[in-house]
Order: sequence, then structure tokens, then C-alpha cells
Amino acid sequence: MKILENKKLLTVLVIFILSSNSISYLFMNNANAQMDNSTTYKATQGACRCVIFRLDDANSNFLTTVQLGILNQFIAKNQSLSLGLIMHKINQVSPVTEKIAEGQQKGLFELDIHGWDHVDYAQLSQEEQLGTLQQADSKMHVIFGQYSQVFIPPYNKFDGDTIGILKSVGIKIFSADTSSDKASYFVRNGKNVITPNPTLYHLPAMTTFKSDNGNGTWIKVPIPTLLNQIDEYVNRYGYVVVLLHPQNFAKLENNVFVDVVDENEIQDLSTLIDSIKSKNLRITTFAGVTGLAMPISSSPVQTIPEFHGMESIALMLSVLLTIGFTTLHKNRSAANGF
Repeated sequence: MKILENKKLLTVLVIFILSSNSISYLFMNNANAQMDNSTTYKATQGACRCVIFRLDDANSNFLTTVQLGILNQFIAKNQSLSLGLIMHKINQVSPVTEKIAEGQQKGLFELDIHGWDHVDYAQLSQEEQLGTLQQADSKMHVIFGQYSQVFIPPYNKFDGDTIGILKSVGIKIFSADTSSDKASYFVRNGKNVITPNPTLYHLPAMTTFKSDNGNGTWIKVPIPTLLNQIDEYVNRYGYVVVLLHPQNFAKLENNVFVDVVDENEIQDLSTLIDSIKSKNLRITTFAGVTGLAMPISSSPVQTIPEFHGMESIALMLSVLLTIGFTTLHKNRSAANGF
């Protein structure tokens, strides 16, 4: 009779504690989910006075030495860089991939999708655009452990289908250039009202280290001119996007870019970075300007939930009481000859 009473008591306690623990976990999990959602967009009040360097065409198979020279320049100066990655040409193991991972781990490099291949997205069907962006995002996650929230269309070309599918692949920031993107641009100059949590932020390239004249050659923008343009856009929008290409820093031999760093151009880049810092402008990323949290990892794989504090105690008691209940049940069965 006493064993039966103990069994009933233990049963009630087990049910109560397990129920309390489950409710506690669900409450905490829901609170954490709400916290994650509420902090996805950080406050973007006040002037940013920021400069984004956007390096397009980053990949493992093109002007490798030159790309490493650019990446090392930003790492050495401890400054941010937004990388437009052509994901089909990012090898899992390569010097460029390793250097990108180094900058990413230091919190300096933002990884942006510059297409699966470097093709005109306006010439692709909606299904092709969606499929290639999903491929690019998946490969980025495999290699670098994160998904991207920025899309830079190759050749700065896109169409209505491009804009329409970006949300479905988790893209929150779109960066073409001012000649092709005529949408309202994101503003953070401390004067204009900022629309909270827009569906898609538009932050186009506004100026460039060298301009492409269309026949394979590039025209250098003098550093003083570039600095004046930076000041103009920072005053207007609160930030500026400066476009870079690997070709801008490679030597030209017989009208062909070779994989040799042009030290004069790298020195000009260094001078430009130092001049920007001397103006008390902040070099950051697209996420840094918009206030979006820089993604670390967004793996869809469900992990084992973590328990802390009272949750751990309740879980331990639940286990111990369950063991006690099982032991009593076995003792009763043994006493009855089962």
C-alpha cells in the first residue's frame, strides 16, 4: 500500500515538473525567437558618415596575386571590405578562399553574392535567376558557414524579376550602380526620415576607383576627385559606395591584365583609405550602414536546445524522479512475482 502511494506521488511530481520544464523551455525559446527578430534590424538613427568599399568579381581563378594584394591591404589596415563573390568560381580550397575566410573571421570582410556566374541577370528567366542565386547562397554556406544578405548583379544589370525574387532567397540589400538602379536609395544622413525595416535596401555604387570605358581599358579617377565625390555622397546620403575591381590593381601588358600587382595603384588605395580615415569617416560594410546584423551562420539544421539555470535543475529532477518511479515499479513487480 505504501509503495502504491509513493508511486502515485512520484507520478504526480514527474508530470508536474516535466510540464513546468516544457512550459519554461517553450517560453524561453519563444522569448529568444522574439529577441532574435527584434534585433535583426539595429537602430539606424543619426548620420553614418560611412564609406563602403565594394570589390566586385572576387573569385579563385582570376588575378589571384592581385586579389590577395587588395585583401591584404584591408586586413593590414584593419578595415572593412564588401566582397562581390562569383560563387561558381570560388573553390573550396584556394589562396583567395583562405584569405577571404581570414578576413571574414576577423569581422572585416562582408560576403556578398555577385552571381553564380558573371552573367547579365536581365537575360535570364525568373527560374534561372532564382536557381542560380539559391546555388550561390548554398555554396557560400558550405564554404564559409553563412548565407549572404547582399546581392550585387553582374554588370550592374537586372530586371523586375531580379528584384521580385530576392526576398525569397533572404537578400535584404541590393547594390547595382546609380546608372542602372533608379529606385529610392537608402539614406542615413541624420536629416531625412528613414523608413524602418524596408523589404529591400538599395545602396548602389556611387563612385569608382577606375571607370570602365567599355573597351576593356580603365580610366583612373584622381584621388582628389574621388575624395570630393566621397564627401558629396556622404553629405547627401550619409554614406558612399566606392567600387573596386581586381583589374584596377593589375599591371597591363600588351593590353592584357597580368597577375602582377601594380604597386602604384595599391599605394593609391592605401592613400585613399588613410585620407578617408583622416576625415573621420568610418569604413564599413553594407550591413554596417543599414544596421543589419552581419550574418555569422544561419544553418537551417536544428540543434539540441540548450538549458540554463532553473531549466537545468528542473530537467535533472525530472530525470531523477523518473528513475525513482521506474525503480519502485520494478520493486512492486518483483514483490508480486512478475
